[in-house]
Amino acid sequence: MISKLRISNFALIEHLELDLKKGFTIVTGETGSGKSILLNAFSLMMGERANTSVIGSHAKKAIVELHLGNNHLDHSFFEKHQLDIEETTILRRELVKDGKSRAFINDTPVALSILKEFTQNKLLIHSQYNTYELKSKQTQLELFDSLSGITDKVQAFGALYHKMLLQKESLSRLMNDFNKMSKDKDYNQFLYEELNNLQLDQRNYSSIENELFKLENADEIKEGLYRVRAFNDEQGAYSNMKDILKQLNKLDNPATEIEELISRLNQISIELKEISNDSEFIIESINDDPERKSELLEQLDEYNRMLQKHNVGSQKELIEIKERLGHSSLDLIDLDSKIKQMEESLKDAESRVLGQAESIHLMRTKSRKEITKNIIDELKELKLPHTDIYFDMDKGDLTETGFTTLNLLFSANLGHPQIEIEKAASGGELSRFMLALLKLISESRNMPTILFDEIDSGVSGDVAQKIGSLLKNMGKTTQLLVISHLPQVASKAEHHLMVQKEVIKNKTFTRVEELSDDSRVNEIARLMSGENITESALETAKSLMK
Repeated sequence: MISKLRISNFALIEHLELDLKKGFTIVTGETGSGKSILLNAFSLMMGERANTSVIGSHAKKAIVELHLGNNHLDHSFFEKHQLDIEETTILRRELVKDGKSRAFINDTPVALSILKEFTQNKLLIHSQYNTYELKSKQTQLELFDSLSGITDKVQAFGALYHKMLLQKESLSRLMNDFNKMSKDKDYNQFLYEELNNLQLDQRNYSSIENELFKLENADEIKEGLYRVRAFNDEQGAYSNMKDILKQLNKLDNPATEIEELISRLNQISIELKEISNDSEFIIESINDDPERKSELLEQLDEYNRMLQKHNVGSQKELIEIKERLGHSSLDLIDLDSKIKQMEESLKDAESRVLGQAESIHLMRTKSRKEITKNIIDELKELKLPHTDIYFDMDKGDLTETGFTTLNLLFSANLGHPQIEIEKAASGGELSRFMLALLKLISESRNMPTILFDEIDSGVSGDVAQKIGSLLKNMGKTTQLLVISHLPQVASKAEHHLMVQKEVIKNKTFTRVEELSDDSRVNEIARLMSGENITESALETAKSLMK
């Protein structure tokens, strides 16, 4: 149960602190007075997304806070999320103008999903808009599941269903990859054979380029090397250098710089001798071999073509490409194995999903008779004595809620056939039908607190009286807050809150006041007669409250 509500700088409420009581509390006020502000404040505590436009102009942030009592079931929640448990649990939402929103449980920051997890078993909110959602097939099924007590099972099924969908997506991606690789297989094999023919592991194409260069320029190279080899001839550079050194070496005690020059000439002499000998070796290695030249040219042309084709610049890079192409066939075999494994896993998942969908469908059909009877009994109390309903169920496409298709058929009048409720029920009939459903749901879920916003929309007179009596009975077992414009409903409440606007220093504020019995009489009379309260309205109000 909620013991306290605090609101700061939220819409037109500058500051509000309400002590909420057990039982049935009615909330009234003129249209536009701000009753919806209370509804929005409670919705925030249900984890709804926040709009910073609700932040008032009196501070930089808005705060909504609820104080709740605990029960023995709360301990597992606090242990699960490692939160401190107190005698009173304090929930808080803070909205800041820069767009940030924070949630707290006992002053510990928590994610909105955690706040929602806690409050979904503490507070049920129903607005007038939700009544019209009864026309939705999805809403009809959700409400039916709540009455059947299988909501948790359906949610668990939904998680299993989405896991199966993810497996299907993963398998589809693998199969697409496999098909693409299969299509590319022949071409990749062709590329591999092309590179394999280059014998990249046996040939050094840099050496081939060098050898081909010598063959293609043999005459020019030999002509130059012959002149180098001539260094060793009788009148060659090497012979002349030897004569010079002999002459210089005959000097006694030459100057230091002469010794250095002799040393350098010795080195040059040795180098000339080696160069001449090396040129001889190179000359002997160069043979005019047209066949060999043609062979090397062919090899090098193919090598250069592969470099250009694969857009690389070295033999090493071509070797890496060849290795990748060689592995592609192995990758295809590995991928095929993975696909087979995933197909088996998906087959098992689909079997589990279908099995659970069948089980949920069976639970729904088994509970249909009892739920129908309970709703009809409640509607009789709400002045719909001839109501006839039927939950038409069949098997359709598999979705996250199973494969049950539900069509709620409704007739409020004796002798008239059942048709879809969205086509058959008036606004007042929809309101009463939804009220009956929510009463049964709150009882099955043992909901501590319920907030109704104009659940009595579209009704009046004796029907409104019956709704007031039903809400009064609900208030005996749950904390019930009801926003209403009907005096018949308001008169049945144990406690009365009135919402009204007031202007202070040219600023409009919304305030909430708990009414005494005398004040309640005036407010209920106002609901009947408007601002000009008559004596007869006052007497009727007193009569309704007895």
